[in-house]
Amino acid sequence: MKLLTKISVTMMLIAGMISCDSGTSLQEYYVQSQERSDFLSLDIPASILKIEEVELSPEQREAYESVHKLNILAYKTNPDNTVDFEAEKSKVYDILSGTDYQELMRINANGNSGVVKYIGSDDAVDEVIIFGSNDTLGFALVRVLGDDMKPANMMKLMEVVQKGNINGEGLGQLKNFFDKN
Repeated sequence: MKLLTKISVTMMLIAGMISCDSGTSLQEYYVQSQERSDFLSLDIPASILKIEEVELSPEQREAYESVHKLNILAYKTNPDNTVDFEAEKSKVYDILSGTDYQELMRINANGNSGVVKYIGSDDAVDEVIIFGSNDTLGFALVRVLGDDMKPANMMKLMEVVQKGNINGEGLGQLKNFFDKN
């Protein structure tokens, strides 16, 4: 009888864990993908971005100083992997459509599309996620991690990044990844 009870309890626990699994988390996707040869994975401290601080407004400076590091995951497309590229891109969109993610902005220009989302509250952002995609180049998924990040300030910092006012030595590896044929 005890064996039957233990088996029943074990089965209920397994069923409970399976039913609670709402799919792959962003962290799990990073871990699963970073070891694959078709992905580039980088962890970059924010200091290496070398944003031109002299041109930053007080809000932009506050946002920049609140960022500690970036986790970057990139996938390059080529004529042989377009089906895989679309499948991977779909996985990311599925993860980011979860209720944990608040949208800050959408990007859609010159064949590039993307979204900026965050996890946390309006006063305290735990993580900012930037996902950009181009059908001929591939995609990049960036997790911005820091302390006391504020959505409004992060939007202002994104304006600096979009204008290209960064001299990030660490981003050279990412650029080279997409430039290689």
